[in-house]
Amino acid sequence: MFVENKFSMKFSLGKIKSAFGKNDEKKAIKDAEFIQELKTSIKDKPFSTSEQNILFAGMNELAGYFYFKVIVIGRFKIKTFNGVKLFLKLNNAEMELNSDMNELASDFGPIPNSYVTAVDFELSKKQIEKLNNSKIESLKIVCKKKEVVFTKSEH
Repeated sequence: MFVENKFSMKFSLGKIKSAFGKNDEKKAIKDAEFIQELKTSIKDKPFSTSEQNILFAGMNELAGYFYFKVIVIGRFKIKTFNGVKLFLKLNNAEMELNSDMNELASDFGPIPNSYVTAVDFELSKKQIEKLNNSKIESLKIVCKKKEVVFTKSEH
């Protein structure tokens, strides 16, 4: 006995693209709302922002050792025993820094589904001079297969 199929499945590339495009728009709106909620929960002014993260950064000195402290708050979550790399693109050079500790893990953030990741990068005197005489154009934090790029300086 043969049964006639009254339902036919029709796929068109246009429908598939529009479905994915709507998801991209929704994701962008959710990301913007998430970043705004993070900013309102933190009183300090951020150094930079990405789609899903806020970056606070600065040079510090402790007992004669200088280091570059980076705090990322947002969806960036890590747990590693291999350390983190920071790539700085300056207006006149590029710099690569390795975290001073290999074992790092993110903590829970101020709002649901957010994380706080603090990383210190040791600096030499030569690197300090280069940073002081340059403007940071972008920062890229890389850990395992995750990376976050911050391009717009907000200060």
